Amino acid sequence: MRKTVRRDAGSISSNVPNPVDARLGALMRDRRRHVGLSRKGLAAQLGLSGREVRQYEAGHLHFGMDMVALLRIALRVRIGFFADPITPLVRKMGVARHARH
Repeated sequence: MRKTVRRDAGSISSNVPNPVDARLGALMRDRRRHVGLSRKGLAAQLGLSGREVRQYEAGHLHFGMDMVALLRIALRVRIGFFADPITPLVRKMGVARHARH
């Protein structure tokens, strides 16, 4: 029997997904499909609803570090699977944020 960890869903972002959350959602969806998990199956492992998984995959829920850590276990990947592809986006957003101030 698989261990299920319950966590609260991330905060809901605006109608326009944050680029980092959108990229993480796409990685989540692609890896879930690659390992042959349904949304419902992944949701059960994460203690979420299928709807919440769909919202994460669409980039409409914010990914906290706790969610990334749980996904790493559920999807059987190293943490770099999620961190490496978003590093350029985070840097770009940080530069843009500092330029406005």
